[in-house]
Amino acid sequence: MTARFAIGAAVLVCAVVLAYLPALGGSFQFDDYGVIVDNPQVHGLAAWWQSMPGIRPLLKLSYALNWSLSPQAAGFHAFNLAVHVLNVLMVWALAAHWLRALAPGVAQPLLGAAFVALLFALHPAATEAVTYVSGRSVSLMAFFYLGALWLHAKAGRHAAPLSALAFALALCVRETAVTLPVALWLLAWFRAEPTGETLRGLRWHGLVLLAAAIAALAWPGYDRFFQYSLQTRGAGPQLLGQLEAHAHLFWHSLVGLRTNIDPDLRVPAGWSAEASVSAAAMLAAVGLALASRRRWPWLGFGIAWYLLQLAPGNSLLPRLDLANDRHLYLALPGVALVLVVPLLSLRRPWLSCAAIAGLAMVMAHASFQRNLEYRDEVSLWTATVADSPGKARPWSNLGWALQMQGDAAGARQAYECALAMDPGHQQAVINLSLLPRPGVAAVRPDGECHFARLRD
Repeated sequence: MTARFAIGAAVLVCAVVLAYLPALGGSFQFDDYGVIVDNPQVHGLAAWWQSMPGIRPLLKLSYALNWSLSPQAAGFHAFNLAVHVLNVLMVWALAAHWLRALAPGVAQPLLGAAFVALLFALHPAATEAVTYVSGRSVSLMAFFYLGALWLHAKAGRHAAPLSALAFALALCVRETAVTLPVALWLLAWFRAEPTGETLRGLRWHGLVLLAAAIAALAWPGYDRFFQYSLQTRGAGPQLLGQLEAHAHLFWHSLVGLRTNIDPDLRVPAGWSAEASVSAAAMLAAVGLALASRRRWPWLGFGIAWYLLQLAPGNSLLPRLDLANDRHLYLALPGVALVLVVPLLSLRRPWLSCAAIAGLAMVMAHASFQRNLEYRDEVSLWTATVADSPGKARPWSNLGWALQMQGDAAGARQAYECALAMDPGHQQAVINLSLLPRPGVAAVRPDGECHFARLRD
């Protein structure tokens, strides 16, 4: 068993490193500047300490430690990659526990769990939480989140205090870790364990939740965050927007393997046939999860896990951006579980392995290509405007990236495209006014934006 684990771990680590190798040479991107590069509060341990108390303290501490070692992007990327590797190994351990508990018919749960971890490791939707330095808020939170689950599974309820401590650390990275007690309850529910016993085993986690709620009320940062969020949009538009967001995350990012750091998603003007289909699909997914509890508990748990992990950012609480790929990061193990179990049930084992290996290779290629796009800002925003050609912000950000590289003509074209999408886009107006000389218009008479670099 030890030899199998060592070989499996080596294979998983090598797969992650090969897919993410280009990420180590990537640059800082987008929010990285406001959160890290231009934020003196994380420029060293002393600066971090002086900024406390504050929201997400453990996340900021990780930035401060990185900055103390080196302010270059390479160190931040190496840290993120190491966290992802550890998360992959924990998903392997957890998936083995899930398969034994929820899919006892799987003959080799350790091998099946390795396949679950492999798909989680290589799905391109994970790149935004790993390669995008600011995406660390999700991947580092997932490290403590998965650790809390593993502690609870490994040593049972005797390790509940340690599991609760890991839960507290996850909350100190990102508040969306609040779903962890529900995840533990769901696992117990799909295993048909007594509800009273399950809740008693979660009392330490309940105390952590209570302490987190008190801390959130005490710190003004969270108060401002919630006030801003609630003012973003009303309940009706939020429902329509999140139906749009879930459809995008499922079809574009999860199934389509397409990644986009700034997707062109907008709140629909009203109810539509597409909204009806999305709502029906979500209700059907919930119904399938409930109906499969007795016969296929692994299926119900996988679906419930996916929906639970998206709930903090894609449900009732409004956000400025309707959806981001990084929110799929912790949802991916549930999806991988749902994919792997049916494939393992194929009559010929070699066919199961070949199908999963083929799927993993497709994902690895997509992740490798996406990591290449993170090599610099021009590359990333060129890819983004190719996928979101009708959104002003990616064009404006591409213009700034080109401007910083000294390409005034290309920057002007990008800013003109941004203003064609949104004439009131202030940043594009300001940056365009700072360019030294006019260039060739980028907007054709038919209103369609074109940019030569998209064809390179």
